Amino acid sequence: MNKIERRDVIKAIGIAALATGGGIGITFLAKQANGHPLLRPPGALGEEDFLASCIKCGQCIQVCPFESLKLLDLSAGINTATPYIDPWERGCYLCDLFPCILCCPSGALDDKVQKIEQVHMGIATLNAPERCLNHKGVPLKTEQIQRIINHGNRTELEKELNEKLGKEVGKVCEICLLVCKVEKRDKAIKLVDGQPQIGPACVGCGACQEVCPEKIIEILPAGTYEQVYSQKR
Repeated sequence: MNKIERRDVIKAIGIAALATGGGIGITFLAKQANGHPLLRPPGALGEEDFLASCIKCGQCIQVCPFESLKLLDLSAGINTATPYIDPWERGCYLCDLFPCILCCPSGALDDKVQKIEQVHMGIATLNAPERCLNHKGVPLKTEQIQRIINHGNRTELEKELNEKLGKEVGKVCEICLLVCKVEKRDKAIKLVDGQPQIGPACVGCGACQEVCPEKIIEILPAGTYEQVYSQKR
Protein backbone atom coordinates (compact mmCIF):
# COMPACT_ATOMS: atom_id res chain seq x y z
CA MET A 1 0.00 0.00 0.00
CA ASN A 2 1.28 3.43 -0.86
CA LYS A 3 2.49 5.52 2.01
CA ILE A 4 0.01 8.24 2.97
CA GLU A 5 1.64 11.57 3.70
CA ARG A 6 0.59 13.28 6.93
CA ARG A 7 0.08 16.57 5.10
CA ASP A 8 -2.32 14.85 2.64
CA VAL A 9 -4.45 13.58 5.51
CA ILE A 10 -4.52 17.03 7.11
CA LYS A 11 -5.47 18.60 3.80
CA ALA A 12 -8.28 16.09 3.25
CA ILE A 13 -9.70 16.85 6.69
CA GLY A 14 -9.50 20.57 5.98
CA ILE A 15 -11.30 20.22 2.65
CA ALA A 16 -14.02 18.22 4.35
CA ALA A 17 -14.41 20.93 6.96
CA LEU A 18 -14.75 23.56 4.24
CA ALA A 19 -17.31 21.45 2.43
CA THR A 20 -19.49 21.03 5.51
CA GLY A 21 -19.48 24.79 5.93
CA GLY A 22 -21.32 25.14 2.62
CA GLY A 23 -21.51 28.54 1.02
CA ILE A 24 -20.65 30.29 4.27
CA GLY A 25 -17.08 29.00 4.16
CA ILE A 26 -16.50 30.32 0.67
CA THR A 27 -17.92 33.71 1.64
CA PHE A 28 -15.24 34.17 4.27
CA LEU A 29 -12.26 33.06 2.18
CA ALA A 30 -9.58 35.38 3.55
CA LYS A 31 -10.95 38.80 2.73
CA GLN A 32 -9.84 42.01 4.36
CA ALA A 33 -12.11 45.01 4.87
CA ASN A 34 -10.85 46.50 1.58
CA GLY A 35 -12.01 43.40 -0.31
CA HIS A 36 -8.50 42.21 -1.18
CA PRO A 37 -7.25 38.73 -0.31
CA LEU A 38 -4.96 38.52 2.68
CA LEU A 39 -1.22 38.58 2.16
CA ARG A 40 -0.05 35.10 3.13
CA PRO A 41 3.51 33.97 4.02
CA PRO A 42 5.97 33.01 1.28
CA GLY A 43 5.26 29.61 -0.19
CA ALA A 44 1.56 29.68 0.75
CA LEU A 45 -0.63 27.44 -1.38
CA GLY A 46 -3.60 28.89 -3.24
CA GLU A 47 -6.11 30.24 -0.73
CA GLU A 48 -8.53 27.32 -0.60
CA ASP A 49 -5.71 24.76 -0.43
CA PHE A 50 -3.95 26.90 2.17
CA LEU A 51 -7.03 27.03 4.40
CA ALA A 52 -7.54 23.31 3.96
CA SER A 53 -3.93 22.53 4.86
CA CYS A 54 -3.02 25.03 7.59
CA ILE A 55 -3.41 23.43 11.03
CA LYS A 56 -3.16 26.80 12.81
CA CYS A 57 -0.18 25.73 14.88
CA GLY A 58 1.48 29.15 14.87
CA GLN A 59 4.99 27.77 14.36
CA CYS A 60 5.62 30.09 11.39
CA ILE A 61 4.87 33.09 13.60
CA GLN A 62 7.29 31.89 16.27
CA VAL A 63 10.25 31.48 13.91
CA CYS A 64 9.85 34.71 11.91
CA PRO A 65 12.92 36.85 12.78
CA PHE A 66 11.17 40.07 11.70
CA GLU A 67 7.85 39.37 13.45
CA SER A 68 6.20 39.89 10.08
CA LEU A 69 3.59 37.17 10.56
CA LYS A 70 0.43 37.64 12.61
CA LEU A 71 -2.53 35.41 13.48
CA LEU A 72 -6.05 36.37 12.50
CA ASP A 73 -8.40 36.77 15.45
CA LEU A 74 -11.88 35.32 16.02
CA SER A 75 -13.53 37.96 13.86
CA ALA A 76 -11.95 36.32 10.80
CA GLY A 77 -14.34 33.37 10.74
CA ILE A 78 -12.87 30.40 8.88
CA ASN A 79 -9.53 32.20 8.72
CA THR A 80 -9.17 32.49 12.51
CA ALA A 81 -5.65 31.64 13.75
CA THR A 82 -4.17 31.45 10.24
CA PRO A 83 -1.04 33.52 9.49
CA TYR A 84 -1.02 36.69 7.42
CA ILE A 85 1.13 39.76 6.84
CA ASP A 86 0.09 43.40 7.17
CA PRO A 87 2.76 45.27 5.17
CA TRP A 88 1.66 48.64 6.53
CA GLU A 89 2.98 47.35 9.84
CA ARG A 90 5.70 44.90 8.77
CA GLY A 91 6.51 43.46 5.37
CA CYS A 92 8.17 40.12 4.69
CA TYR A 93 11.94 40.27 4.26
CA LEU A 94 12.31 36.90 2.53
CA CYS A 95 14.80 35.41 4.99
CA ASP A 96 17.45 32.98 3.85
CA LEU A 97 16.18 29.38 3.97
CA PHE A 98 12.63 30.60 4.63
CA PRO A 99 12.28 29.45 8.26
CA CYS A 100 8.48 29.79 8.08
CA ILE A 101 8.37 27.26 5.24
CA LEU A 102 10.86 24.92 6.90
CA CYS A 103 8.84 24.69 10.09
CA CYS A 104 5.41 24.24 8.48
CA PRO A 105 4.29 20.70 9.39
CA SER A 106 1.29 20.47 7.08
CA GLY A 107 2.54 21.70 3.71
CA ALA A 108 0.35 24.82 3.75
CA LEU A 109 3.64 26.57 2.98
CA ASP A 110 5.14 24.70 0.05
CA ASP A 111 8.63 23.39 0.80
CA LYS A 112 9.38 23.32 -2.93
CA VAL A 113 9.75 27.08 -2.65
CA GLN A 114 13.45 27.48 -1.84
CA LYS A 115 14.45 30.58 -3.82
CA ILE A 116 13.11 34.12 -3.80
CA GLU A 117 12.22 33.95 -7.49
CA GLN A 118 9.89 31.04 -6.68
CA VAL A 119 7.87 33.17 -4.27
CA HIS A 120 4.59 34.67 -5.39
CA MET A 121 2.79 36.54 -2.63
CA GLY A 122 1.29 39.28 -4.80
CA ILE A 123 2.35 42.33 -6.77
CA ALA A 124 3.23 45.88 -5.75
CA THR A 125 0.91 48.62 -7.01
CA LEU A 126 1.53 52.37 -7.09
CA ASN A 127 -0.56 55.31 -5.95
CA ALA A 128 0.53 58.80 -7.06
CA PRO A 129 4.20 57.87 -7.69
CA GLU A 130 4.95 61.53 -8.42
CA ARG A 131 4.86 62.04 -4.64
CA CYS A 132 8.03 59.93 -4.29
CA LEU A 133 10.67 61.72 -2.23
CA ASN A 134 13.32 60.71 -4.75
CA HIS A 135 11.35 62.38 -7.53
CA LYS A 136 11.18 65.57 -5.46
CA GLY A 137 14.85 65.31 -4.47
CA VAL A 138 13.96 65.33 -0.78
CA PRO A 139 16.46 63.75 1.69
CA LEU A 140 15.22 61.05 4.03
CA LYS A 141 14.62 62.22 7.60
CA THR A 142 15.08 60.24 10.82
CA GLU A 143 11.43 60.59 11.74
CA GLN A 144 10.44 58.97 8.44
CA ILE A 145 12.10 55.69 9.41
CA GLN A 146 11.55 55.87 13.17
CA ARG A 147 8.35 53.83 13.00
CA ILE A 148 10.23 51.01 11.26
CA ILE A 149 13.12 51.11 13.70
CA ASN A 150 10.69 51.14 16.62
CA HIS A 151 9.15 47.92 15.35
CA GLY A 152 11.97 45.97 16.92
CA ASN A 153 15.64 45.34 17.43
CA ARG A 154 15.16 41.85 18.78
CA THR A 155 17.08 39.76 16.24
CA GLU A 156 20.31 40.22 14.32
CA LEU A 157 18.34 40.57 11.10
CA GLU A 158 16.21 43.36 12.57
CA LYS A 159 19.33 45.12 13.82
CA GLU A 160 20.92 44.82 10.38
CA LEU A 161 17.83 46.30 8.74
CA ASN A 162 17.69 49.21 11.17
CA GLU A 163 21.38 49.96 10.66
CA LYS A 164 20.96 49.99 6.88
CA LEU A 165 18.00 52.33 7.10
CA GLY A 166 19.82 54.60 9.54
CA LYS A 167 22.64 55.07 7.04
CA GLU A 168 20.15 56.41 4.49
CA VAL A 169 19.15 59.41 6.59
CA GLY A 170 20.22 62.61 4.86
CA LYS A 171 20.38 60.96 1.44
CA VAL A 172 17.79 61.26 -1.29
CA CYS A 173 15.35 58.44 -0.52
CA GLU A 174 15.92 55.06 -2.18
CA ILE A 175 14.89 52.77 0.67
CA CYS A 176 12.34 50.88 -1.43
CA LEU A 177 15.32 49.67 -3.47
CA LEU A 178 17.37 48.99 -0.37
CA VAL A 179 14.91 46.49 1.10
CA CYS A 180 14.12 44.60 -2.12
CA LYS A 181 15.63 41.10 -1.91
CA VAL A 182 14.94 39.99 -5.50
CA GLU A 183 18.27 39.05 -7.11
CA LYS A 184 17.63 41.03 -10.30
CA ARG A 185 16.21 43.93 -8.37
CA ASP A 186 15.74 46.27 -11.32
CA LYS A 187 13.35 43.67 -12.76
CA ALA A 188 11.23 44.00 -9.61
CA ILE A 189 11.46 47.69 -8.70
CA LYS A 190 13.47 50.62 -10.00
CA LEU A 191 13.35 54.38 -10.04
CA VAL A 192 12.62 56.01 -13.39
CA ASP A 193 12.89 59.80 -13.36
CA GLY A 194 12.77 59.53 -9.60
CA GLN A 195 9.51 57.57 -9.52
CA PRO A 196 9.16 53.90 -8.59
CA GLN A 197 8.37 51.47 -11.36
CA ILE A 198 7.34 47.88 -10.69
CA GLY A 199 8.58 45.02 -12.85
CA PRO A 200 7.43 41.44 -13.44
CA ALA A 201 10.01 39.99 -11.01
CA CYS A 202 8.23 41.59 -8.01
CA VAL A 203 7.17 38.82 -5.61
CA GLY A 204 4.85 40.96 -3.46
CA CYS A 205 6.70 40.63 -0.17
CA GLY A 206 5.55 44.04 1.07
CA ALA A 207 8.90 45.29 2.38
CA CYS A 208 8.80 48.32 0.07
CA GLN A 209 5.24 49.07 1.19
CA GLU A 210 6.32 49.12 4.82
CA VAL A 211 9.28 51.45 4.39
CA CYS A 212 7.92 53.96 1.84
CA PRO A 213 7.65 57.31 3.68
CA GLU A 214 4.96 58.59 1.29
CA LYS A 215 2.94 55.33 1.37
CA ILE A 216 2.67 55.24 -2.40
CA ILE A 217 3.35 51.49 -2.69
CA GLU A 218 0.75 48.87 -1.78
CA ILE A 219 0.77 45.11 -2.35
CA LEU A 220 -2.14 43.45 -4.10
CA PRO A 221 -2.12 40.01 -2.42
CA ALA A 222 -2.21 37.10 -4.88
CA GLY A 223 -2.22 39.62 -7.73
CA THR A 224 -0.03 39.26 -10.80
CA TYR A 225 2.02 41.68 -12.85
CA GLU A 226 -0.14 40.94 -15.88
CA GLN A 227 -3.34 41.79 -14.00
CA VAL A 228 -2.08 45.18 -12.84
CA TYR A 229 0.30 46.36 -15.54
CA SER A 230 -0.47 44.57 -18.82
CA GLN A 231 -2.76 47.35 -20.01
CA LYS A 232 -0.27 50.04 -19.01
CA ARG A 233 2.59 48.82 -21.16
